[in-house]
Amino acid sequence: MDMRPRSSTADGLTTLGADVCTRLDEGESREWLLADGLGGYACGTISGAPTRRYHGLLFDALSPPTDRRLLVHSVHERVVIDGVRHELDVNRWADGTIAPHGHRLLHSFVLDGRTPTWTWRVDETEITRRVALDQGLLQVQWSISGIREVTFECVVLVSGRGHHQLLTGDTHPAVELCHERARVLWPSNDAGDLHLGFDGTGTLIGDWWRGFRLTEETARGFPDLDDAYAAFAFTTDTHHTRTIRLHAGRDGEQVEARPDLLLKAREDDARCLKRAGADASSPLHQRLVLAADQFMVERRRSDGHVGRTIIAGYPWFTDWGRDTMISLPGLALATGRIAEASEILQTFAVEEHDGLLPNVFDESGRASMDNTVDAPLLFIEAIARWHAVTKDDEVLRELWPRIESIVKHYRTGTAYGIGVDPTDGLIHAGQHGMQLTWMDAKVGNRVITPRIGKPVEINALWFRALKTAARLARHLGHDHAAFESQVETTRSGFQRFCNQETNCLYDVLDGPTGDDASIRPNQLLAIAEAPDLIAHEVARDALDVVTRELFVPMGVRTLQRGAPAFSGRYEGGPESRDGAYHQGTAWPWLLGPFMAAQEAVHGNEGERTQTIRKRILRQAESHLGVAGIGSVSEILDALAPNTPRGCIAQAWSVAALLDLIETQHTKEETL
Repeated sequence: MDMRPRSSTADGLTTLGADVCTRLDEGESREWLLADGLGGYACGTISGAPTRRYHGLLFDALSPPTDRRLLVHSVHERVVIDGVRHELDVNRWADGTIAPHGHRLLHSFVLDGRTPTWTWRVDETEITRRVALDQGLLQVQWSISGIREVTFECVVLVSGRGHHQLLTGDTHPAVELCHERARVLWPSNDAGDLHLGFDGTGTLIGDWWRGFRLTEETARGFPDLDDAYAAFAFTTDTHHTRTIRLHAGRDGEQVEARPDLLLKAREDDARCLKRAGADASSPLHQRLVLAADQFMVERRRSDGHVGRTIIAGYPWFTDWGRDTMISLPGLALATGRIAEASEILQTFAVEEHDGLLPNVFDESGRASMDNTVDAPLLFIEAIARWHAVTKDDEVLRELWPRIESIVKHYRTGTAYGIGVDPTDGLIHAGQHGMQLTWMDAKVGNRVITPRIGKPVEINALWFRALKTAARLARHLGHDHAAFESQVETTRSGFQRFCNQETNCLYDVLDGPTGDDASIRPNQLLAIAEAPDLIAHEVARDALDVVTRELFVPMGVRTLQRGAPAFSGRYEGGPESRDGAYHQGTAWPWLLGPFMAAQEAVHGNEGERTQTIRKRILRQAESHLGVAGIGSVSEILDALAPNTPRGCIAQAWSVAALLDLIETQHTKEETL
């Protein structure tokens, strides 16, 4: 009897056959991800060869969702059939050697729900591996099918480094092995002991495997060699069992209990889809709902309460204020996670001061920077979207003082030169050496796109925030006249952004060298406000230019091709990549404001809007199988073939598509 777990969420979007899996270059270019709900994760290539410092089976968040440490580096399987040993793993080594070549036996990779599943074939025998992760606990399970007797061998490699680091092994940890349990103790390691439980007979190894060559680190201009410690191996003869399991984590009692995390993962998948109303939806919608769940994590707030937040992207980002507020409607509201949405808003509300919110929480868990002019305005917009769904006036009253504080400080002036120009009602922001908008790349002390002055999207967000504040003030019975007066002043001043020479909106007004007429996507947020903010014909003409010059498969470019600063490829070392980050590189999250602008100008049911929406969704289906399997990348090259780059799973990229699908469903239900 085939006892392998089944799931209704395996689909063709994330199923890869032998034609891909047996080619190492194809297998290494596709990555899988599991998140544990606390900021920890597991990640790797489908071939099994690590190519990043962020590849490993168990990265645990010591201070959720940050301070992530690699505890279980990898497992290396071998099977002996009729006296012949077959290696299932593959690695690249420092001298360029590839050994062994287990990918040649890899028959398929399937993302079954959120469960990464590999199947190797050796003659008539199949070996299937599944991985599950939950709150710092790892389960790896192998199933053996076929009539031949098989001896299964597995070497377990461990580490103790931070997830941004690389390890050069010079100290041997202590490894205790007893029956079907092991414990790894690293000297002077505050991560604590690693506990492991396994099915089979264990044998101590105690040796370093040195010189894993991480080719993605090479390509990104970083150090690229990593070591891992082979702690022990275990062996199982499959005439006793056809299923073998390994559990690992810092909680010894949990490891000892060996819960069935694969069963829990299937149940969680079903619950997640049902909550989102996607249990009978399209494969694309289901995939995006499951992808969204991985970004939602716990965070201890500065007031001591445990709240919620959104990881901006895996594998290397923490939680960012801007990304969280942009992502919240798609990741939480569109997936039925109403309570979590409330908790996320409250988490960031606690951190508001002088009208500002955290830009980013660092790996220590602290709100280390507040250099963001857009996050506070996006926070007000997220509250509006949230309240439209929840009608929760009680929490709204708790959040209202934060809205008042933001508007007040933006009016009177706050840090980083943020404030209203009384002559035109527009927000100015910026100071030398500081990046404040989402175009925040910096090389050394040089800000690539400083955008000092009056950025177009900031003033569109300011206009929207004022309208929201006026409406919510009326709803709560507060004075709203001052907000409404400022709305009209800002609307009038905003007309200065109209540039008849380019048929677009200026990107920045009143900068150090004057007005910036660069054709960028930031104007989409203003076009989406038409006709409330700018004349319809102005919005239509600008959108035509943006669509022609910036829209590419699965994203929107950040700069018009042909501009002096345009960069078509996001590649090379840090300076090269950061220099291209917002100088052409395309971003999937911009599909959200791009579609909002299309709907504002051409109507939701207009032929042009529907054609573009269908095109984006078709492209998304293809995208789910080419980079971060089952998720949406952070960025893409500006030029064809628009290769996915950056993080393999980005919160606001997934959120933009979910928001697009939710908008489509909502419109269909009202017809």
